[in-house]
Amino acid sequence: MRSLGPLESAVMDHLWSAGDPLSVREVLDGLRDRGLAYTTVATVLENLHRKQWVDRDRVGRVWFYRPRLQASEHAALLMREALAASNSPRATFLRFVDEITEEEAAMLRELLAEAPEDR
Repeated sequence: MRSLGPLESAVMDHLWSAGDPLSVREVLDGLRDRGLAYTTVATVLENLHRKQWVDRDRVGRVWFYRPRLQASEHAALLMREALAASNSPRATFLRFVDEITEEEAAMLRELLAEAPEDR
């Protein structure tokens, strides 16, 4: 999957928060503070469909869009991309660990303890 641009990210955030498939008009209404044209949102959704970020279903003459990935899956992809782009994964992990809260560190320790050994 290719990375998302700023407007694509805003559209995806709106789709993730909606829970149900949305039409172009519903996405546009949710992003009204950006002053976007209907055609702009329709083009962004079409691009997201082409990039396989969203699926769509036609009901009558209207397309309804839904994310192919959950927001948490997208966040994990971003984390994976950042690690892959690093020339020093160890340093990247260290920097990440230095910046997380105690609660997040405890959660990470718990998840690592629960992870299967053969991964």
